[in-house]
Amino acid sequence: MSASIREIVNAALTVVGEVTGPGVQMYEDDRMKADAVRAFNMMFKKYSWRQYCKWFTITLNGATGKPVTSPFEQVKDFEDFLAVHADQSAHPLPILPARINPATMNTSNARPAYWTSLDVTDPDYARKKIQIYPLTSIGIVNVLAKVYPLVPPEVSFDWEQIFYLDTDMLVYATAFMTLSGDDLNAGAADTVRNLMEMKYKDVMSALASHPIPVSGDSSIPFYWHER
Repeated sequence: MSASIREIVNAALTVVGEVTGPGVQMYEDDRMKADAVRAFNMMFKKYSWRQYCKWFTITLNGATGKPVTSPFEQVKDFEDFLAVHADQSAHPLPILPARINPATMNTSNARPAYWTSLDVTDPDYARKKIQIYPLTSIGIVNVLAKVYPLVPPEVSFDWEQIFYLDTDMLVYATAFMTLSGDDLNAGAADTVRNLMEMKYKDVMSALASHPIPVSGDSSIPFYWHER
C-alpha cells in the first residue's frame, strides 16, 4: 500500500487529533510535509526495502578503481550499498579492511578484490561513491544498493510524491514526528510511537514469512553426515 505525501499528512493530522483531544494545535502544511519526509527517511534507513533496492552493472576504468559511468546519484550514503560482486560471481567482495594498505596491492592483478567508499573530497563522490581495489581492476562489477526516490538535481519532494511503504506505518511515524517535536503531550507521542513500532513489526513479520531459497547458495551445506 502506498500514498502521496498529501494523503499521509491528512491521515496523520487525524491521528494527532485523536490522541491529543479536541484542543489539538493546528499545524502548518510545510511543517507537516517536513515531518512526513522525516518519517519516510527514518523508515527508509531502518530496513533494506526491496522496492527501493536496485542492481547496477558498472564497468571499471582500470586506473582509479572508479566506475566509468556515474550511476549512484540516488544512493545517499555508503551504508546504502548492500553488496558488490565481481561479474558472474555468487560471492560478494569484502569491504577493504582498515589494516590493509592498498598501496601494497599487486597492481598487475586485474581482478577486483575489495571495495570501499570514495572519500567525500573526491570530485566524483556525489555520482560514483565507491572505489574498487586494486585500483587497476578491470571488467564489470555488479552492485546492489538502496536508491532514494528524490532524483538530483531536485532538492525537495512535492506534495504528490508517492512513498511506496506501508501507509499506516508512515502515517503513525509522521504523527510521531509532529508530536515529539512539540513536547506538549508526551503521552500522545508515546501512543503514536507504539502504533508505529507495532505496525513496523507487523510488516517485518510479513516479510519474514516469505520462503528463503537455499539451493543457490554454495555456502549452505545440503548434506550432513557424522565424522
